[in-house]
Amino acid sequence: MSKEISLLETGRMLQAAESIVLCTHVSPDGDTLGSALGLARFLRQQGKQITVFCDDDINKSLSFIPGIEMCQRPVEGSTVTADLLVVVDASSFDRVGLVADVVKPKVLLNIDHHISNTRFADYLYLDDKAAAVGEVMCDLFEAMHWPMDDEMAVCFYTAISTDCGSFRYANTTPKTMRDAAKLLEYGVQPNEISDCLDIRSRATVELLGKVLPSLSFACEGKIAYITITNDLYDKNAQTDSFVSYPRYIDGVDVAVMFKAVEPEVIRVSMRSKSVDVAQVALSFGGGGHLRAAGCTIYAPVEAAREQLLAVLSKLV
Repeated sequence: MSKEISLLETGRMLQAAESIVLCTHVSPDGDTLGSALGLARFLRQQGKQITVFCDDDINKSLSFIPGIEMCQRPVEGSTVTADLLVVVDASSFDRVGLVADVVKPKVLLNIDHHISNTRFADYLYLDDKAAAVGEVMCDLFEAMHWPMDDEMAVCFYTAISTDCGSFRYANTTPKTMRDAAKLLEYGVQPNEISDCLDIRSRATVELLGKVLPSLSFACEGKIAYITITNDLYDKNAQTDSFVSYPRYIDGVDVAVMFKAVEPEVIRVSMRSKSVDVAQVALSFGGGGHLRAAGCTIYAPVEAAREQLLAVLSKLV
């Protein structure tokens, strides 16, 4: 069980460490990458020894984030020692991949905003009201009176923008907008970032065309779901946005995407308008937020669908 600490204690812990490993979660999004890389840039400027690990492929649409070249994949069988391992934007330790085996820190710190956080670290700073860890970073820099530059601002704006759906999701608050506005004062160009985030490869669009015919409904149209079968799965395609298509169908409360990354390894993404999908994800060993969550089900795709829909059908 983690010891929860304050924002100031989090800042002091980062200041006290000399060698720091920052770690994103697998299936990295703009929040985990932007938050980790913006913080890494600042800590390097303070003379810290910084390593950034990301044990997964990074979508090309996120390659514009300043410092993205700092991201390394841990090498299986290797050992990396550090004063501090900081897990950014992950609610459970199984979301860090090989980092869990490779890095041997004196202290493990988790900075997160997921209501489903499993409190796996030695120390935890958790703000489950924040739309993104990017918001937490803005709070941290303000509380510690740390200077921010234009590249850090781009990192944190990207973090916030991606996790609140470009300010369209229900997790967007007045504070979210205020934080974003402050970042614009450093020269962030929202249109340029949106253009980068919206770019899709030809392979991604072609895959979408093959996946949309799988659109199906349950519970009198309150649940809509699509399926990427294993024969269609392409690890290079950017599929995160696919779940938005059933999400915006009139009458749909819960949208689900089933993605068979292996014949019996199904990654599930859920979005909802009223159902607490974080609790549903938790019941399958996953997690997330009230209206956006995910999990992995180890079963053939047909069985995975049956299991998940059986739970969801009791809630809509």
